[in-house]
Amino acid sequence: MKKRTREILTNAAIGALVIAALVVTGIFLHVYKTQPAKKEAQGKLSGPLQSAPQIVTEPIILGEQLLIKGCLFNLGIARENVRITGRTVEVTLEKELKESRIREAFASFDDLEGVEISFQGPGKVVVAMNSHEWELIFRVRVPEREKPLASIAIIIDDMGIDMNIARQLGAIDADLTFSVLPQQPHTDEVARLLHGKGREILLHLPMEGNGKNPGAGAIYRSMDPSQAGAILLGALKEVPFAVGVNNHMGSAVTPDEAIMKEVLTIIKDRGLFFVDSLTIGSSVGGEVASEIHLPFEARDVFLDNEQTYPYIAGQLEQLVAAAKRHGKAIGICHPHPVTAQVLAREIPKLKDRGIALVRVSSLVRNRI
Repeated sequence: MKKRTREILTNAAIGALVIAALVVTGIFLHVYKTQPAKKEAQGKLSGPLQSAPQIVTEPIILGEQLLIKGCLFNLGIARENVRITGRTVEVTLEKELKESRIREAFASFDDLEGVEISFQGPGKVVVAMNSHEWELIFRVRVPEREKPLASIAIIIDDMGIDMNIARQLGAIDADLTFSVLPQQPHTDEVARLLHGKGREILLHLPMEGNGKNPGAGAIYRSMDPSQAGAILLGALKEVPFAVGVNNHMGSAVTPDEAIMKEVLTIIKDRGLFFVDSLTIGSSVGGEVASEIHLPFEARDVFLDNEQTYPYIAGQLEQLVAAAKRHGKAIGICHPHPVTAQVLAREIPKLKDRGIALVRVSSLVRNRI
């Protein structure tokens, strides 16, 4: 008989929170006891005690995370080699692990009710429990001499409108990132198709821009911040497997500090990250993200403002040049046929030039 998963997860999480609470209490007592004796005698402290950081985590999700980390510990993987963004767990290995070893480490999950594990090709494991999907990606550390000179990420925006172009772009053998619009004819279908191919998914959040229609489910500058937050929450429910958010248009909204703080706080609370498409230079996305410690990055180059092969190839060169200067760079493009043609032909040439094409999540700052 299988064990009750939610009960096990809750107990695991409560245990972790109890330990954390004891640590916080110890810190508090230590700070209190070490206040200067002179000020203590005066019956005053120089200022309010700095409280230790509060640990606020949903118990079930924390329990799931602890179970997964326990299995990774059984594989001998050190904590510093594990990175978690949302429900994506990236594991860096010194050498390749056989699938049989990974299966053995996760064998304990077989006794848990409602838990399913699927091995989706080399280096990828999906664990489904409590209606959540955890994606584990195992990558072998690249030797120093083989490391790329720089890394780029390419986000393809405006997905969810057309299935044919989604299939065409998804067939490109590269670690492209896809940003999916809410409330489109194929929003859910496109997200599931591309996720199934191992591609990273973002929510492409519509925002008021420079007068053009931002489309369904958009946030407008005239809205109250709470309205904007409600729209974001609805959009996140529509795009499955999203690990981050970037803005669709937004030149009227991204400079608004109140709305952006509400939106980015929700993104942070859900363990996601934000990529500012930077449709206007006065965006406060970076400032607000820094203030609330949200994993963040901004677009460097738009690749296909003009839809011709020479232009897009030239913009891709600009992206490579920016990456060589800064070590990394992010490009944004759109699901146009000529864009797909350029990417399919030019991306395979990047590796020989020392340029790695990576998921955008691996480039964001202040990652969780």
